[in-house]
Amino acid sequence: MSTPAVVVPPFIAVRDVAKHMDYSGVGCVVVSDGQGVIGVVTDRDLALRVLARGSDGDTPVSRAMTTDPVTVRPDEDLDIAFDVLRRHPFRRLPVVDGGVVIGMVTVDDLLLRVHQVTTDLLRPVASAINEPQHPAGHLE
Repeated sequence: MSTPAVVVPPFIAVRDVAKHMDYSGVGCVVVSDGQGVIGVVTDRDLALRVLARGSDGDTPVSRAMTTDPVTVRPDEDLDIAFDVLRRHPFRRLPVVDGGVVIGMVTVDDLLLRVHQVTTDLLRPVASAINEPQHPAGHLE
């Protein structure tokens, strides 16, 4: 997971959310009312739910967010995150521990993990392939 996740209150203006995204280098923020996660908003949401509909930068993020987002706990198996992201049309998944957002699992995070695991699995195979089958001077 990527940490820390950017968390904003529901009354913040989308203009300020966009600034937070730019500053933090993220495309998604979590919206919290201080008692738990109530939504998520992506850069795409800002474009389609705010700008494309003629709203301005003072629009509260609560009007642009996706409510009741799917989340995972930090103690859950990674396969759960894979399964959730396979079944839903989103690319980011907040990681929540006791109502507090501690990070974000993204499709990119999972792809990097798959790559790392594949590399680890192939390393011994590649080493065996690169070793001579018949050491020099020991031809049969």
